[in-house]
Amino acid sequence: MRLKNLVEEVERIIANPKYEQLKRLWNDFYALKVADRIPIEITINMTFFAKVLNINLIDHYQNPEKYVENSLKMLIFQHKEIPDDRILGGIVLAYGEAFESSLFGSEPIFKPDTDPWVGKPIIETQEDLENLNYPDFYESGLMPKVLRLYETAEKMTKGKIPLFFESWDRSPWGVAVHLRGLTKLLVDTFRNPDFVHKLLSFITESRMKWEREKEKFLEIKIQKASLYNDEVNAQVISPQIYQVFAHPYEKKLADFYPEGIFYFHSCGDITPFLDTISTIHGLRKLHISPATNFQTAVSKLGRKFVFQKRMHPLKDLRLCDAATMESRIKEVLKVGRETFMELDPGPIQDESLDKIKTWINVARKAIKSELK
Repeated sequence: MRLKNLVEEVERIIANPKYEQLKRLWNDFYALKVADRIPIEITINMTFFAKVLNINLIDHYQNPEKYVENSLKMLIFQHKEIPDDRILGGIVLAYGEAFESSLFGSEPIFKPDTDPWVGKPIIETQEDLENLNYPDFYESGLMPKVLRLYETAEKMTKGKIPLFFESWDRSPWGVAVHLRGLTKLLVDTFRNPDFVHKLLSFITESRMKWEREKEKFLEIKIQKASLYNDEVNAQVISPQIYQVFAHPYEKKLADFYPEGIFYFHSCGDITPFLDTISTIHGLRKLHISPATNFQTAVSKLGRKFVFQKRMHPLKDLRLCDAATMESRIKEVLKVGRETFMELDPGPIQDESLDKIKTWINVARKAIKSELK
């Protein structure tokens, strides 16, 4: 009965006219048709849900029934407690950052209070790379868990709630960092560049093969995708390394998807890479972290893209009173006011619900004032 009640409540939430209106807003916003709105989207980390909803994340990721039940509770919580502009459209099936590297044999590390951690690098020698096979959509890494979860979620929700299947988002360079290790990979770019290209080419081809199998399994056509690229960071790699090793494989993936790469994400500093990133086919949404110079991004790219401007979760949220929050938000709005911009306070992990709500209220007030 408890599950039935949860499913029915989430079904009502998803059908709420609020989310239909938000869908229209976001569609127009991403089509660059909305110039008089700055949406707010709160990114909530699983660590936050583990604490607030008393979820053991080992059970969550290992037990598909628990995953579905917890996901329903999280959707209800967000609807009731987080008054942002996020669309709550269904259950997202995702194992986080460790997913892609697991497909090649890296063993994820499960923890009770955080997403699975990326396992140890598995490529020590060139021979290790040569011995790797392309990931099997049904058997490799976390895929058996993903497929079991998908089947369980279908049965438990009886088709009443949309399910969003696991996606391969990590960029080729990011996966290479996870499989080889950052230091060794950087050394390889100087001492053995052919090996790096071989590794990146193998990862890129693996992703395309996996996507084709996903299309067959779900009987859909994947039109566009994302690149999660936290490992692309100017504090770690040079523009030359990005242009020679990372970008060509991002471009190849962009050409693979009919509509290209919709979203480019990096929590690192991408300021020196902006010109190159902007050439990626299909790019519409660009993540601007606190490490990236927002003024430079606006000056270079103007109104060509939607900027997902993320603020610093400590400096701009946790350590601020309402007056300081407002001051920081207005500084950002002053820079991005003439662009297409959405605002995000940063990934929420340990913040109190009251502090989150305060930030949302302050942000809405500041945005309303700025847009007069």
